[in-house]
Amino acid sequence: MHNRFYIEEKIDSYYLGKKIALESIAGHVKAFRKQTGAEIMLYDGTGAVFSAKIIDISKRNVNVELLSVKKYPESNIKIYLFLPMVTSHIMDQLISRVCELEISGIVPVVTERSIALKSEKEIISKMSKWDKISKGAMIIAGKNFSTVIRKPVDLPAAFKSVENFDAKLIAVPQANLFLKKYLESFHFKKDGVSIGIFIGPEGDFSYREVALSKEYGFIPVKLTAHIMSTFVASIYSASNLICYAFSD
Repeated sequence: MHNRFYIEEKIDSYYLGKKIALESIAGHVKAFRKQTGAEIMLYDGTGAVFSAKIIDISKRNVNVELLSVKKYPESNIKIYLFLPMVTSHIMDQLISRVCELEISGIVPVVTERSIALKSEKEIISKMSKWDKISKGAMIIAGKNFSTVIRKPVDLPAAFKSVENFDAKLIAVPQANLFLKKYLESFHFKKDGVSIGIFIGPEGDFSYREVALSKEYGFIPVKLTAHIMSTFVASIYSASNLICYAFSD
């Protein structure tokens, strides 16, 4: 039974044993037909997980008593996925799937062959929607941290943003090195490591973009022997990175 809810309110251990009103979860609590006395889990997206008991449910708020809190440490292994801007419904689905995984951040990137954003208003609207998708995926997956969705940037700015990363990868079908082979030899330091991988749009990165990535010190990697869509390539890349990064 679903008992996990994301809260927008900022609360901490000070509120333990106290009654507080939460507006952000009212609609979801009612949708899942929770009743007075039910115990639920509250996630804030930053590693804090609260156990709470529903005291009463009003039209706008859910009043709860906080029973306990546990603060989970953030992983020192940071994985960032740089995704090309694609059509809205595919981008939304892609973000929702990736955010169920242990990905620290997603950066939408405008490339020569990707979708271009028309205005700042459109960007703000999409970011708000993506943030809600990320929080929802966190709850579905039972994660303690939500994946941060960054503001869309152009490719040169994205390349520059990872100049100090431990690993800078770009998926190129013509590359000689397979992603799996690279990861087998990469040392995932438990005291901290940062990895960024760039996935191309449908039609892939242009020759000029691949050449530019080499100027920034990127390593081109081949995902598989076959061509994959942006959607599948993104899930495949993220899954491989997580498997190697967090395996014992």
